[in-house]
Formats: sequence, structure tokens, C-alpha cells
Amino acid sequence: MTDARRNRRPGPGAVLWGSVALFGVLFALLTYQLSIGADPSLSGSTATATGPVQVRKVIKRRIVTTVVPTPGKNSIVSGPASSSSYGAEPVTTSAS
Repeated sequence: MTDARRNRRPGPGAVLWGSVALFGVLFALLTYQLSIGADPSLSGSTATATGPVQVRKVIKRRIVTTVVPTPGKNSIVSGPASSSSYGAEPVTTSAS
């Protein structure tokens, strides 16, 4: 019978040095692209930006409405409610 192969994970030293080497290679590539004038944000393309850049202003208009209560409407009248004022309109106070 054959024994199953054991999958071993790489050690911490190999992971560390591999990460450092990958960082060095990518840093050198980006440094080279910037030195020749290419834009590294174009995913590996060596094309340079030609022509003017258009800048557009975005204007958002907002209307702020302030509700000012009319005088005499924001007071509470205590006493018996008459049939004409009962249910005609709700009582509003300055707190509501």
C-alpha cells in the first residue's frame, strides 16, 4: 500500500522572504514606470495621458425652508372646549 503524501505548509521564514522579494520586484517595476513617464494606474499599460483634463463643477441646489409660526396660534387655551373649536384643528404648541 502507498502512503498518502503529506502536504506541508511553508515555514515562516520562507513566507517572510517571499513577501519581501515580491515587494521589491513590484516597487522596482513601479519606479521604472514612473521614471519613463508612464501611468502605473493603467494596469501595466505604458500609455501616457495626452490632452487636457476636463474639470466639471457639480452644483447642487438645496432649498431650506424655515417654518415660522403665526402669532397667537402656538398658545394653549385652557377651559371647556366649545363645539365649534372641538375637532376643527389640532392644538399646536411651540414644542410640537
